[in-house]
Amino acid sequence: MSKANIVLNHGTLAISGELSRHSVAQIKNNEYIKWFDHRAVNVDLRHVSKIDTAGLAWLFYLLEQAMKSSCQLSFSNIPEKLTKLIALSGVDGLLPVNCD
Repeated sequence: MSKANIVLNHGTLAISGELSRHSVAQIKNNEYIKWFDHRAVNVDLRHVSKIDTAGLAWLFYLLEQAMKSSCQLSFSNIPEKLTKLIALSGVDGLLPVNCD
């Protein structure tokens, strides 16, 4: 079972590995509280090797938690697998994508 590796560095939250029902269940809720201390955080998904619907739901959960903390969250380097999953799930346009 693979896990997600998450590193926050200067307002960029780099995620690598898997975002699946197994890996997101291992991420502790208290971990993300400190992520949203920044006014804006970019979630870099460049190194995500696998994502399923649980991983997509977790990204929306992160977005919700960031909003509660008045943190602007954006996503960049969206893997093709995630783009397809977003389209299949009918949630196009709901994740704020950073095009920088």
